[in-house]
Amino acid sequence: MQTEEILSAGIDIGTSTTQLVFSRMILQNTGGFGRIPQIKVVSKEVIYESEIYFTPLSSREEIDGERVHEIIKKEYEKAGVCPADLATGAVIITGETSRKRNAESVVRAIADVAGEFVVATAGADLESVLAGKGAGAADLSQKTGKRVVNLDIGGGTTNICVFEDGNMVDTACLDIGGRLIRVKDGRVIYMAPKLQWLCGRLEIDLAEGGTAEPEKLRRLTAAMAELLAEAVHLAPEAAELSYMQTNHLLADGTPPDIVMFSGGVAACFGEEEDLFRYGDIGILLAQAIRKNEAFRRAAVTDARETMRATVIGAGNYSMNISGSTIEYTTKPFPLKNIPVVKLPLEREEEIEKLPENMHRALQLYREDQEKDRQVALAMKGLKCPTFAQVQRIAELIADQYVRECGMGRHLILVLEEDIGKAIGQALHHRLKEKCSVICIDGISCGSGDFIDLGEPVASGNVIPVIVKTLIFNG
Repeated sequence: MQTEEILSAGIDIGTSTTQLVFSRMILQNTGGFGRIPQIKVVSKEVIYESEIYFTPLSSREEIDGERVHEIIKKEYEKAGVCPADLATGAVIITGETSRKRNAESVVRAIADVAGEFVVATAGADLESVLAGKGAGAADLSQKTGKRVVNLDIGGGTTNICVFEDGNMVDTACLDIGGRLIRVKDGRVIYMAPKLQWLCGRLEIDLAEGGTAEPEKLRRLTAAMAELLAEAVHLAPEAAELSYMQTNHLLADGTPPDIVMFSGGVAACFGEEEDLFRYGDIGILLAQAIRKNEAFRRAAVTDARETMRATVIGAGNYSMNISGSTIEYTTKPFPLKNIPVVKLPLEREEEIEKLPENMHRALQLYREDQEKDRQVALAMKGLKCPTFAQVQRIAELIADQYVRECGMGRHLILVLEEDIGKAIGQALHHRLKEKCSVICIDGISCGSGDFIDLGEPVASGNVIPVIVKTLIFNG
Protein backbone atom coordinates (compact mmCIF):
# COMPACT_ATOMS: atom_id res chain seq x y z
CA MET A 1 0.00 0.00 0.00
CA GLN A 2 1.21 3.51 -0.83
CA THR A 3 2.42 5.46 2.20
CA GLU A 4 3.67 8.99 2.84
CA GLU A 5 5.46 10.42 5.86
CA ILE A 6 4.84 13.94 7.14
CA LEU A 7 6.28 15.85 10.09
CA SER A 8 4.27 17.85 12.62
CA ALA A 9 5.34 20.26 15.37
CA GLY A 10 3.64 21.04 18.64
CA ILE A 11 4.70 24.08 20.67
CA ASP A 12 3.07 24.90 24.01
CA ILE A 13 3.81 28.27 25.63
CA GLY A 14 2.02 27.86 28.95
CA THR A 15 1.62 29.77 32.19
CA SER A 16 4.42 27.81 33.83
CA THR A 17 6.34 26.01 31.12
CA THR A 18 7.25 26.12 27.45
CA GLN A 19 7.99 22.94 25.50
CA LEU A 20 8.07 21.48 22.02
CA VAL A 21 7.64 18.12 20.32
CA PHE A 22 8.06 16.85 16.79
CA SER A 23 5.94 13.98 15.57
CA ARG A 24 6.05 11.71 12.55
CA MET A 25 2.75 10.75 10.93
CA ILE A 26 2.33 8.03 8.33
CA LEU A 27 -0.43 8.47 5.76
CA GLN A 28 -1.56 5.37 3.88
CA ASN A 29 -3.92 4.76 0.99
CA THR A 30 -6.20 1.99 2.25
CA GLY A 31 -8.54 2.15 -0.73
CA GLY A 32 -6.89 -0.62 -2.73
CA PHE A 33 -5.88 -0.77 -6.39
CA GLY A 34 -8.40 0.68 -8.83
CA ARG A 35 -10.56 2.21 -6.08
CA ILE A 36 -11.10 5.76 -4.88
CA PRO A 37 -8.13 6.62 -2.60
CA GLN A 38 -8.92 6.32 1.10
CA ILE A 39 -6.11 8.17 2.86
CA LYS A 40 -5.81 7.62 6.60
CA VAL A 41 -3.31 8.49 9.31
CA VAL A 42 -2.18 5.00 10.29
CA SER A 43 0.66 5.92 12.64
CA LYS A 44 1.59 8.82 14.95
CA GLU A 45 4.94 8.82 16.72
CA VAL A 46 6.69 11.47 18.81
CA ILE A 47 10.25 11.58 17.51
CA TYR A 48 11.65 14.48 19.55
CA GLU A 49 10.79 16.06 22.91
CA SER A 50 12.43 19.28 24.03
CA GLU A 51 13.47 19.96 27.57
CA ILE A 52 10.84 21.76 29.64
CA TYR A 53 11.55 25.48 30.12
CA PHE A 54 9.95 27.92 32.52
CA THR A 55 7.97 30.32 30.33
CA PRO A 56 10.03 33.53 30.14
CA LEU A 57 8.18 36.70 31.11
CA SER A 58 9.53 40.23 30.80
CA SER A 59 6.89 41.42 33.30
CA ARG A 60 3.65 40.20 34.84
CA GLU A 61 1.82 41.47 31.77
CA GLU A 62 4.16 40.47 28.93
CA ILE A 63 5.83 37.36 27.57
CA ASP A 64 9.55 37.69 26.77
CA GLY A 65 9.15 37.17 23.03
CA GLU A 66 12.87 37.34 22.29
CA ARG A 67 13.64 34.60 24.79
CA VAL A 68 10.79 32.40 23.49
CA HIS A 69 12.20 32.88 19.98
CA GLU A 70 15.63 31.72 21.21
CA ILE A 71 14.16 28.64 22.89
CA ILE A 72 12.24 27.55 19.78
CA LYS A 73 15.21 28.18 17.48
CA LYS A 74 17.55 26.24 19.77
CA GLU A 75 15.21 23.22 19.94
CA TYR A 76 14.71 23.12 16.17
CA GLU A 77 18.48 23.05 15.76
CA LYS A 78 18.89 20.30 18.37
CA ALA A 79 16.22 18.21 16.64
CA GLY A 80 17.75 18.81 13.20
CA VAL A 81 14.41 20.05 11.83
CA CYS A 82 13.91 22.97 9.41
CA PRO A 83 10.61 24.86 9.13
CA ALA A 84 10.31 23.71 5.53
CA ASP A 85 10.27 20.07 6.73
CA LEU A 86 6.92 20.54 8.48
CA ALA A 87 3.53 19.82 6.93
CA THR A 88 1.45 20.85 9.92
CA GLY A 89 1.42 21.56 13.64
CA ALA A 90 0.28 24.09 16.20
CA VAL A 91 1.64 26.76 18.50
CA ILE A 92 -0.59 26.86 21.55
CA ILE A 93 -0.32 29.81 23.93
CA THR A 94 -2.22 28.51 26.90
CA GLY A 95 -3.62 29.39 30.29
CA GLU A 96 -2.88 32.82 31.75
CA THR A 97 -0.16 33.31 29.13
CA SER A 98 -2.79 33.61 26.36
CA ARG A 99 -4.08 36.69 28.15
CA LYS A 100 -0.76 38.53 28.21
CA ARG A 101 -0.80 41.80 26.30
CA ASN A 102 1.67 40.68 23.63
CA ALA A 103 0.57 37.04 23.19
CA GLU A 104 -0.42 37.38 19.55
CA SER A 105 2.68 39.38 18.63
CA VAL A 106 4.88 36.69 20.20
CA VAL A 107 3.37 34.08 17.89
CA ARG A 108 4.09 36.29 14.89
CA ALA A 109 7.64 36.83 16.13
CA ILE A 110 8.44 33.10 16.18
CA ALA A 111 6.86 32.43 12.78
CA ASP A 112 10.23 32.56 11.01
CA VAL A 113 11.60 29.70 13.11
CA ALA A 114 8.36 27.80 13.68
CA GLY A 115 7.39 27.33 10.04
CA GLU A 116 4.82 28.67 7.60
CA PHE A 117 2.16 26.10 8.40
CA VAL A 118 2.84 25.72 12.10
CA VAL A 119 -0.21 27.71 13.10
CA ALA A 120 -0.84 29.84 16.13
CA THR A 121 -3.89 28.88 18.11
CA ALA A 122 -5.12 29.51 21.59
CA GLY A 123 -8.39 29.25 23.44
CA ALA A 124 -9.59 27.23 26.35
CA ASP A 125 -11.86 24.91 24.35
CA LEU A 126 -9.20 23.87 21.87
CA GLU A 127 -6.61 23.49 24.61
CA SER A 128 -8.97 21.25 26.59
CA VAL A 129 -9.49 18.94 23.62
CA LEU A 130 -5.80 18.71 22.73
CA ALA A 131 -4.78 18.05 26.32
CA GLY A 132 -7.44 15.34 26.68
CA LYS A 133 -6.30 13.64 23.50
CA GLY A 134 -2.63 13.93 24.44
CA ALA A 135 -3.34 12.49 27.90
CA GLY A 136 -5.08 9.46 26.40
CA ALA A 137 -8.63 10.23 27.55
CA ALA A 138 -10.07 10.12 24.03
CA ASP A 139 -8.49 6.73 23.31
CA LEU A 140 -9.64 5.34 26.67
CA SER A 141 -13.24 6.40 26.03
CA GLN A 142 -13.15 4.70 22.63
CA LYS A 143 -11.69 1.47 24.00
CA THR A 144 -13.98 1.21 27.03
CA GLY A 145 -17.18 2.85 25.76
CA LYS A 146 -17.14 4.89 28.99
CA ARG A 147 -17.61 8.61 29.57
CA VAL A 148 -14.09 9.86 30.38
CA VAL A 149 -13.20 13.33 31.67
CA ASN A 150 -9.69 14.74 31.64
CA LEU A 151 -8.68 17.64 33.88
CA ASP A 152 -5.49 19.26 32.61
CA ILE A 153 -4.27 21.33 35.56
CA GLY A 154 -1.55 23.76 34.63
CA GLY A 155 -0.08 26.87 36.15
CA GLY A 156 -2.96 29.22 35.44
CA THR A 157 -6.00 27.22 34.38
CA THR A 158 -7.63 23.81 34.49
CA ASN A 159 -8.86 22.67 31.10
CA ILE A 160 -11.62 20.07 31.22
CA CYS A 161 -12.72 17.84 28.36
CA VAL A 162 -15.30 15.05 28.30
CA PHE A 163 -15.05 12.22 25.76
CA GLU A 164 -17.47 9.51 24.70
CA ASP A 165 -16.57 6.85 22.11
CA GLY A 166 -13.41 8.77 21.29
CA ASN A 167 -15.27 12.00 20.53
CA MET A 168 -15.23 15.28 22.43
CA VAL A 169 -18.71 15.98 23.83
CA ASP A 170 -18.12 18.86 26.26
CA THR A 171 -15.42 21.26 27.48
CA ALA A 172 -14.92 23.75 30.28
CA CYS A 173 -12.14 25.79 31.84
CA LEU A 174 -11.56 27.16 35.33
CA ASP A 175 -9.06 29.71 36.62
CA ILE A 176 -7.51 27.13 38.94
CA GLY A 177 -3.81 26.31 38.67
CA GLY A 178 -0.64 25.78 40.59
CA ARG A 179 1.04 29.05 39.75
CA LEU A 180 -1.76 31.43 40.69
CA ILE A 181 0.05 31.95 43.97
CA ARG A 182 3.84 32.31 43.88
CA VAL A 183 6.03 31.95 46.89
CA LYS A 184 9.59 33.08 47.61
CA ASP A 185 11.53 32.96 50.87
CA GLY A 186 8.39 32.03 52.78
CA ARG A 187 6.32 34.96 51.50
CA VAL A 188 3.53 35.31 48.93
CA ILE A 189 4.98 37.38 46.08
CA TYR A 190 2.02 37.04 43.70
CA MET A 191 -1.62 36.15 44.11
CA ALA A 192 -4.07 36.02 41.19
CA PRO A 193 -7.14 38.25 41.60
CA LYS A 194 -9.60 35.34 41.55
CA LEU A 195 -7.76 33.60 44.37
CA GLN A 196 -7.77 36.84 46.33
CA TRP A 197 -11.55 36.85 45.86
CA LEU A 198 -11.83 33.18 46.87
CA CYS A 199 -9.78 33.77 50.02
CA GLY A 200 -12.13 36.60 50.91
CA ARG A 201 -15.16 34.33 50.43
CA LEU A 202 -13.59 31.63 52.60
CA GLU A 203 -12.24 34.10 55.18
CA ILE A 204 -8.67 32.92 54.68
CA ASP A 205 -6.13 35.58 55.65
CA LEU A 206 -3.71 35.42 52.72
CA ALA A 207 -2.37 38.35 50.71
CA GLU A 208 0.52 39.42 48.55
CA GLY A 209 3.51 40.29 50.72
CA GLY A 210 2.24 38.18 53.61
CA THR A 211 3.58 34.94 55.04
CA ALA A 212 2.94 31.79 53.01
CA GLU A 213 1.49 29.76 55.87
CA PRO A 214 1.06 26.12 54.76
CA GLU A 215 -2.11 25.54 56.78
CA LYS A 216 -3.88 28.52 55.26
CA LEU A 217 -2.74 27.47 51.80
CA ARG A 218 -3.99 23.94 52.49
CA ARG A 219 -7.44 25.34 53.26
CA LEU A 220 -7.38 27.28 49.99
CA THR A 221 -6.14 24.40 47.83
CA ALA A 222 -8.70 22.06 49.43
CA ALA A 223 -11.41 24.51 48.31
CA MET A 224 -9.85 24.64 44.82
CA ALA A 225 -9.89 20.83 44.62
CA GLU A 226 -13.53 20.76 45.68
CA LEU A 227 -14.39 23.28 42.95
CA LEU A 228 -12.77 20.95 40.39
CA ALA A 229 -14.89 18.06 41.68
CA GLU A 230 -17.99 20.25 41.39
CA ALA A 231 -17.02 21.27 37.85
CA VAL A 232 -17.09 17.64 36.65
CA HIS A 233 -20.31 16.90 38.59
CA LEU A 234 -18.76 14.67 41.23
CA ALA A 235 -19.94 17.02 44.01
CA PRO A 236 -22.87 19.46 44.43
CA GLU A 237 -22.18 22.80 42.81
CA ALA A 238 -21.37 25.74 45.11
CA ALA A 239 -21.91 29.43 44.40
CA GLU A 240 -18.18 30.09 43.94
CA LEU A 241 -17.90 27.81 40.91
CA SER A 242 -19.41 30.18 38.36
CA TYR A 243 -17.01 32.97 39.37
CA MET A 244 -13.98 30.70 38.88
CA GLN A 245 -14.89 29.74 35.30
CA THR A 246 -12.63 31.01 32.53
CA ASN A 247 -15.17 30.80 29.71
CA HIS A 248 -17.97 28.36 30.52
CA LEU A 249 -18.77 25.28 32.58
CA LEU A 250 -19.78 21.82 31.34
CA ALA A 251 -23.23 21.99 29.77
CA ASP A 252 -24.14 18.37 30.51
CA GLY A 253 -24.56 17.47 34.18
CA THR A 254 -23.80 13.77 33.70
CA PRO A 255 -20.97 12.58 35.99
CA PRO A 256 -18.04 10.82 34.29
CA ASP A 257 -17.39 7.10 34.52
CA ILE A 258 -13.63 7.60 34.57
CA VAL A 259 -11.52 10.58 35.68
CA MET A 260 -8.04 11.40 34.40
CA PHE A 261 -5.59 14.16 35.38
CA SER A 262 -2.83 15.72 33.30
CA GLY A 263 -0.76 18.90 33.39
CA GLY A 264 2.00 20.14 35.65
CA VAL A 265 -0.03 19.78 38.85
CA ALA A 266 -0.84 16.15 38.02
CA ALA A 267 2.89 15.57 37.59
CA CYS A 268 3.25 16.57 41.26
CA PHE A 269 1.02 13.75 42.53
CA GLY A 270 3.00 11.83 45.12
CA GLU A 271 5.37 14.68 46.05
CA GLU A 272 5.27 15.23 49.79
CA GLU A 273 8.45 17.09 50.73
CA ASP A 274 9.60 20.67 50.04
CA LEU A 275 6.12 22.10 49.41
CA PHE A 276 7.39 25.21 47.64
CA ARG A 277 10.17 23.67 45.56
CA TYR A 278 8.63 25.16 42.38
CA GLY A 279 7.93 28.53 43.98
CA ASP A 280 4.17 28.09 43.85
CA ILE A 281 1.24 26.07 45.27
CA GLY A 282 1.34 23.29 42.67
CA ILE A 283 2.40 20.57 45.11
CA LEU A 284 -0.18 21.66 47.71
CA LEU A 285 -2.91 21.63 45.05
CA ALA A 286 -1.84 18.16 43.90
CA GLN A 287 -2.04 16.90 47.49
CA ALA A 288 -5.47 18.48 47.96
CA ILE A 289 -6.84 16.76 44.85
CA ARG A 290 -5.52 13.38 46.00
CA LYS A 291 -7.19 13.87 49.39
CA ASN A 292 -10.50 15.17 48.04
CA GLU A 293 -13.35 12.80 48.98
CA ALA A 294 -15.22 13.16 45.70
CA PHE A 295 -12.15 12.27 43.66
CA ARG A 296 -11.25 9.44 46.07
CA ARG A 297 -14.67 7.87 45.41
CA ALA A 298 -14.31 8.27 41.63
CA ALA A 299 -12.71 5.81 39.21
CA VAL A 300 -9.44 7.66 38.64
CA THR A 301 -6.94 6.30 36.14
CA ASP A 302 -3.43 7.46 35.28
CA ALA A 303 -2.96 9.65 32.21
CA ARG A 304 -0.74 8.46 29.38
CA GLU A 305 0.98 11.85 29.60
CA THR A 306 0.90 14.49 32.33
CA MET A 307 3.35 17.37 31.78
CA ARG A 308 3.43 16.88 28.00
CA ALA A 309 -0.26 16.21 27.36
CA THR A 310 -1.06 19.54 25.69
CA VAL A 311 2.08 19.78 23.58
CA ILE A 312 1.71 16.18 22.37
CA GLY A 313 -1.93 16.91 21.61
CA ALA A 314 -0.85 19.98 19.63
CA GLY A 315 1.66 18.00 17.62
CA ASN A 316 -0.33 14.81 17.09
CA TYR A 317 -4.00 15.72 17.23
CA SER A 318 -4.38 19.29 15.96
CA MET A 319 -4.49 18.07 12.35
CA ASN A 320 -7.33 16.44 10.46
CA ILE A 321 -7.03 15.25 6.89
CA SER A 322 -9.73 15.86 4.35
CA GLY A 323 -11.56 13.07 2.59
CA SER A 324 -10.11 11.77 -0.67
CA THR A 325 -13.02 12.87 -2.89
CA ILE A 326 -12.03 16.53 -3.02
CA GLU A 327 -11.64 19.12 -5.75
CA TYR A 328 -9.40 22.17 -6.06
CA THR A 329 -8.79 24.19 -9.22
CA THR A 330 -5.81 26.16 -7.89
CA LYS A 331 -3.06 25.60 -5.34
CA PRO A 332 -2.90 28.72 -3.15
CA PHE A 333 -1.91 26.68 -0.10
CA PRO A 334 -1.25 27.12 2.72
CA LEU A 335 -4.32 29.20 3.59
CA LYS A 336 -4.47 30.32 7.20
CA ASN A 337 -7.05 31.68 9.64
CA ILE A 338 -10.03 31.41 7.29
CA PRO A 339 -13.27 32.20 9.19
CA VAL A 340 -16.07 29.66 8.80
CA VAL A 341 -19.79 30.23 8.38
CA LYS A 342 -21.97 27.13 8.55
CA LEU A 343 -25.08 26.68 6.43
CA PRO A 344 -27.87 24.17 7.13
CA LEU A 345 -27.88 21.50 4.42
CA GLU A 346 -28.83 18.00 5.51
CA ARG A 347 -32.28 17.56 3.96
CA GLU A 348 -33.59 18.03 0.44
CA GLU A 349 -35.95 20.83 1.47
CA GLU A 350 -32.96 22.94 2.62
CA ILE A 351 -31.46 23.11 -0.90
CA GLU A 352 -33.69 25.94 -2.11
CA LYS A 353 -32.97 27.95 1.06
CA LEU A 354 -29.22 28.05 0.36
CA PRO A 355 -29.16 31.58 -1.17
CA GLU A 356 -31.12 33.07 1.74
CA ASN A 357 -28.98 31.27 4.33
CA MET A 358 -25.73 32.25 2.56
CA HIS A 359 -26.78 35.89 2.47
CA ARG A 360 -27.59 35.87 6.20
CA ALA A 361 -24.37 34.07 7.17
CA LEU A 362 -22.10 36.24 5.05
CA GLN A 363 -23.49 39.42 6.62
CA LEU A 364 -21.07 38.70 9.48
CA TYR A 365 -18.29 39.84 7.13
CA ARG A 366 -20.03 42.74 5.46
CA GLU A 367 -18.50 45.42 7.69
CA ASP A 368 -16.07 47.72 5.89
CA GLN A 369 -13.02 46.30 7.63
CA GLU A 370 -14.05 42.76 6.73
CA LYS A 371 -15.37 43.26 3.19
CA ASP A 372 -12.35 41.62 1.55
CA ARG A 373 -12.04 38.79 4.05
CA GLN A 374 -11.84 35.30 2.61
CA VAL A 375 -14.57 33.10 4.13
CA ALA A 376 -15.17 29.34 4.06
CA LEU A 377 -18.68 27.92 3.74
CA ALA A 378 -19.28 24.79 5.82
CA MET A 379 -22.21 22.40 5.66
CA LYS A 380 -22.99 18.81 6.47
CA GLY A 381 -24.33 17.98 2.99
CA LEU A 382 -26.81 15.38 1.78
CA LYS A 383 -25.68 11.82 2.37
CA CYS A 384 -26.46 10.40 -1.08
CA PRO A 385 -27.54 13.26 -3.34
CA THR A 386 -28.83 12.61 -6.84
CA PHE A 387 -27.08 14.08 -9.88
CA ALA A 388 -29.84 16.68 -10.19
CA GLN A 389 -29.48 17.67 -6.53
CA VAL A 390 -25.69 18.09 -6.89
CA GLN A 391 -26.21 20.34 -9.91
CA ARG A 392 -28.86 22.42 -8.16
CA ILE A 393 -26.74 22.86 -5.01
CA ALA A 394 -23.78 23.99 -7.14
CA GLU A 395 -25.94 26.37 -9.17
CA LEU A 396 -27.38 28.09 -6.11
CA ILE A 397 -24.06 28.33 -4.25
CA ALA A 398 -22.14 29.61 -7.30
CA ASP A 399 -24.70 32.30 -8.19
CA GLN A 400 -25.07 33.54 -4.62
CA TYR A 401 -21.32 33.51 -3.92
CA VAL A 402 -20.57 35.70 -6.95
CA ARG A 403 -23.46 37.97 -5.97
CA GLU A 404 -22.21 38.30 -2.38
CA CYS A 405 -18.43 38.20 -2.78
CA GLY A 406 -17.71 39.15 -6.37
CA MET A 407 -15.13 37.47 -8.57
CA GLY A 408 -11.47 36.68 -8.06
CA ARG A 409 -11.54 35.10 -4.60
CA HIS A 410 -11.53 31.40 -3.80
CA LEU A 411 -14.83 29.68 -3.13
CA ILE A 412 -13.93 27.42 -0.19
CA LEU A 413 -16.53 24.78 0.67
CA VAL A 414 -16.08 22.41 3.62
CA LEU A 415 -18.40 19.39 3.71
CA GLU A 416 -18.85 16.60 6.22
CA GLU A 417 -20.35 14.09 3.82
CA ASP A 418 -18.25 12.33 1.19
CA ILE A 419 -19.41 14.45 -1.77
CA GLY A 420 -16.61 17.01 -2.16
CA LYS A 421 -15.48 16.03 -5.67
CA ALA A 422 -18.98 15.93 -7.12
CA ILE A 423 -19.97 19.32 -5.70
CA GLY A 424 -16.55 20.81 -6.47
CA GLN A 425 -16.58 19.77 -10.12
CA ALA A 426 -20.12 21.09 -10.57
CA LEU A 427 -19.09 24.42 -8.99
CA HIS A 428 -16.01 24.67 -11.20
CA HIS A 429 -18.09 24.03 -14.31
CA ARG A 430 -20.28 27.01 -13.40
CA LEU A 431 -17.63 29.40 -12.14
CA LYS A 432 -14.63 28.70 -14.39
CA GLU A 433 -13.00 32.11 -14.94
CA LYS A 434 -14.99 33.85 -12.19
CA CYS A 435 -13.23 32.32 -9.19
CA SER A 436 -11.28 29.24 -8.18
CA VAL A 437 -12.89 26.42 -6.22
CA ILE A 438 -11.57 24.53 -3.19
CA CYS A 439 -14.06 21.89 -2.09
CA ILE A 440 -13.06 19.45 0.65
CA ASP A 441 -15.02 16.84 2.59
CA GLY A 442 -14.68 14.68 5.68
CA ILE A 443 -14.26 17.76 7.92
CA SER A 444 -16.67 19.03 10.57
CA CYS A 445 -16.56 22.66 11.67
CA GLY A 446 -19.02 25.38 12.61
CA SER A 447 -19.69 29.11 12.50
CA GLY A 448 -17.12 30.96 14.57
CA ASP A 449 -14.38 28.44 13.87
CA PHE A 450 -11.32 29.18 11.77
CA ILE A 451 -9.55 26.73 9.48
CA ASP A 452 -6.06 26.36 8.03
CA LEU A 453 -5.56 24.40 4.81
CA GLY A 454 -2.10 22.96 4.18
CA GLU A 455 -0.29 21.87 1.05
CA PRO A 456 -1.99 18.79 -0.45
CA VAL A 457 -0.27 15.52 0.47
CA ALA A 458 -0.59 11.87 -0.56
CA SER A 459 -0.10 12.68 -4.25
CA GLY A 460 -2.51 15.59 -3.91
CA ASN A 461 -5.39 13.40 -2.78
CA VAL A 462 -5.90 14.93 0.67
CA ILE A 463 -5.38 18.28 2.38
CA PRO A 464 -4.16 18.73 5.98
CA VAL A 465 -6.77 20.76 7.85
CA ILE A 466 -6.64 22.40 11.26
CA VAL A 467 -9.97 23.50 12.72
CA LYS A 468 -9.43 26.21 15.32
CA THR A 469 -11.97 27.26 17.91
CA LEU A 470 -11.45 30.55 19.78
CA ILE A 471 -8.25 32.25 18.67
CA PHE A 472 -6.77 34.25 21.54
CA ASN A 473 -9.24 34.61 24.37
CA GLY A 474 -9.82 38.14 25.51
